[in-house]
Amino acid sequence: MLQEEGSYPLIEPSDDFHDCADRLAASGADEFAFFPFIDPDAVERAALGRFMPMGLSLELDGRRRDLFLPKLHLERCLLDPRDTRVTATARRESRRYSLSVNRAFGTVLSSCVATHGADWLVGDLTRAFTALHAQRSRRRVAFVSVELWAADDGGPDPVAGEIGYAVGRAYASLTGYTARSGAGTVQLAALGGLLAKLGVRVWDLGMAMDYKLALGGRALPRERFLPELDGAYRVDGAPGDAALRAVSGFAPARALLDASAPLPDGFLADSANLADTGDHHE
Repeated sequence: MLQEEGSYPLIEPSDDFHDCADRLAASGADEFAFFPFIDPDAVERAALGRFMPMGLSLELDGRRRDLFLPKLHLERCLLDPRDTRVTATARRESRRYSLSVNRAFGTVLSSCVATHGADWLVGDLTRAFTALHAQRSRRRVAFVSVELWAADDGGPDPVAGEIGYAVGRAYASLTGYTARSGAGTVQLAALGGLLAKLGVRVWDLGMAMDYKLALGGRALPRERFLPELDGAYRVDGAPGDAALRAVSGFAPARALLDASAPLPDGFLADSANLADTGDHHE
């Protein structure tokens, strides 16, 4: 890794991302580093190294080029899903919705790009996310989608969702969208309930923001969040890993908020289907 004063560190293809994260944390470096290209392997290595994958598009030598910009936050918001706080409004509104996993990855990802723009969700990065999702049955890092559905007259309608990734007993929320007022709050609350039932113990929410802290997240500096992620990533064969990689059924969002209730019947009906990459609109 090359570090020059006044510029972002450059992580080289032969570098170990995990070692680079430790070195950047020890030196007190800023949050971003450069990597010269974006492909699925680099994105997975960065995630395992405890960076969050982001991209940057620049005009270089007269042409547009996408660069990898892995982010090692100075402060990361972490939450044990069992401690998810659910507001009375979210609990009441949850009766209108159902939650699923991996039924509409492409729809969720395109909705996230439409909502947030392509400033960091650059083309090479979204293509890498899509490839990693398709390969999630054989990758250590499983890129997944979470969908919230409203039961409208024409059938289930996707109204909120997010893209994230699972490693061991950790899950990271990477980017999300909402198309209906209040739906995003219900999606997060229901996802917290689902992660708790699946045995996930570290929910990585990324940059600390008010709504994440209200959800129960803790804003932790590098010296605290890096070892927490390390511990969660090392747990192989975590109970919820296969379920997060699978194409799930639909679960009533309200049922996921009851900590003592089991997962609804049928939610894991398609759990053997790990390789399916299409969108399932039923």
